[in-house]
Amino acid sequence: MSDPWHQFKALPWRSLIPTGLLVALIAALFDTGLYYIGSASLLMREVLIILLRPPLSLLVQLGMSIALGMLAVLCLEVWFNPAPIYGGTLWGLFLCLLLASLGFSFFGSLLGLRSVFFPITEVFLIGTAMGIFWQGRRYWRY
Repeated sequence: MSDPWHQFKALPWRSLIPTGLLVALIAALFDTGLYYIGSASLLMREVLIILLRPPLSLLVQLGMSIALGMLAVLCLEVWFNPAPIYGGTLWGLFLCLLLASLGFSFFGSLLGLRSVFFPITEVFLIGTAMGIFWQGRRYWRY
């Protein structure tokens, strides 16, 4: 019988942690950029108001979260290529991305970062997991 704690410790954390931090930083900078562009431009503000009204806001946030999860897998494959990627590695990537996003949302107010499209909600969790496992579906079997 395999030991789950040993499998958890054996994940390629040296690749997963920088990937999670990089993707969470990209999301935070994207959010902050849109916030400040929306405050400076009347046209962009109107577009953001339309996109962030229900029910369209749910679809936009879900789509952006899926794209963020897919970006995390692509960054892991291209820049931080670990040993073989498998299902447990994808769950580790989800954990790293979640913790990095929580850290950026917690310390974001000190740095002036705003959360427009990536607030830490159930939609973010579901969308990020969907994006990670959708892009990484070829690694599920291993």
